[in-house]
Amino acid sequence: MKNRSLLFRLIASFSVVIMVALLAVFVFTSWSTAAEFERFTEHVDAQRADDLRSALTRYYASAGDWTGVQPYVKHISHMWDWHIIVTDAEGTVVADSAEELLGKRYGAAREPGSIVSSFGDRQPFGVIYIEPQSPPGTERALLAVTLDRIGYFLLFGLLVALAASVALAWFLSRRILAPVDSLRNAVQRLGAGDLTQRVEVQDRSELGELAVAFNAMASALQHANHVQRQMIADIAHELRTPLSNIRGYIEAVRDRVIEPDEETVATLDAEALLLSRLVDDLQELSIVETGQMAFDTQPEDLSELLRHGLDATAAGADACGIHLKLQIPDALPLVAIDYHRISQVLRNLLDNALAHTGKGGSITVAAAARGNFIEVSVSDTGQGIDADDLPYIFDRFYRADRSRTRATGGSGLGLTVSKGLVEAHGGTISVKSTVGQGSRFFFTVPIFREEDSPHKSEA
Repeated sequence: MKNRSLLFRLIASFSVVIMVALLAVFVFTSWSTAAEFERFTEHVDAQRADDLRSALTRYYASAGDWTGVQPYVKHISHMWDWHIIVTDAEGTVVADSAEELLGKRYGAAREPGSIVSSFGDRQPFGVIYIEPQSPPGTERALLAVTLDRIGYFLLFGLLVALAASVALAWFLSRRILAPVDSLRNAVQRLGAGDLTQRVEVQDRSELGELAVAFNAMASALQHANHVQRQMIADIAHELRTPLSNIRGYIEAVRDRVIEPDEETVATLDAEALLLSRLVDDLQELSIVETGQMAFDTQPEDLSELLRHGLDATAAGADACGIHLKLQIPDALPLVAIDYHRISQVLRNLLDNALAHTGKGGSITVAAAARGNFIEVSVSDTGQGIDADDLPYIFDRFYRADRSRTRATGGSGLGLTVSKGLVEAHGGTISVKSTVGQGSRFFFTVPIFREEDSPHKSEA
């Protein structure tokens, strides 16, 4: 109904605009025709009067006086439907087309529409008076009749043009609203749950841009729905393994297959700890992704943070026979970060490097200024990441090495959480890797500016 209403409004708008334009043409044509008619009549009268004056001047020059001019004037009067009076230099009427003033003195005032002209420029020898012979309003009546006829044809043309314009407006409105219909139907189906709906982009107009925006929104909704379903499936899978282990031990204890000794209790505790860590990681990821995590941003010494992170990892690295290196310039500018959260990012990257670097390998932590940011990199000499896995390495629950278990490989959320924490600071995180040569994870954090003041913020 709304679309029909819009169609009606478009047709009505087109029709009104065209009607106003046609009426304007009608009024302008009528006015200009009347004005042109009057100008043309005046021009013709002036030209005839000038011709008559020239003819009478030649007559006087040839005859030497006005004798015999009366028949000539009367003939011209009948031909042009004028009342013509000619006087000599003293004002005595020598010719009168009405034959009423012959021989009399005449000096009438100029009447509206009359023409008065003298014979002879230097030595006047007469005056001609031309007055309208038709009754008052006759020319106006003739003009009105003419305009009525013209107006009739114009009005007929206006009605025909209006009918054609309404039909054209209906056709154009349907063409304009066709993409709107398509978009409306797609929105309705999308609202009903069909996230595969897309609309065809037919042009680059505003409607085309709207179609592009709709397709982008539909794709985002479809991707979000897929991610949500995948996340639910991943969470179910992640929880199933430790829960199955706990349930299996409990059933074994209940059936007296194994004894509830210290080793069994330790195994159950480890599985419960794994569950607790997974739940904590999920909660932290949810807070980061929804932008609700509070940050205590302060100017911090990044060199100290990196040294502290390596010290905390040293024991695990020594146990695995892995050599740690730190490569930083003598003086790094202060950075505007939440010390605890960036330490968590560094720790996640170091733990990931330790898990994928074999005995005798090395891990290098480096930092360098890059414009308004400091870039921190964690490089290892481990097994590397396959090129097919690189685009997904920061996705939740994703593991490039499918053989790693939850006990040794973590929850699969560390890199995802790290990405969210870095981006919440205004930085970026990425990875480069070559299979068999190792990987290099690097992220950026903003340099502290003097005009910045320490404050608490939320992602």
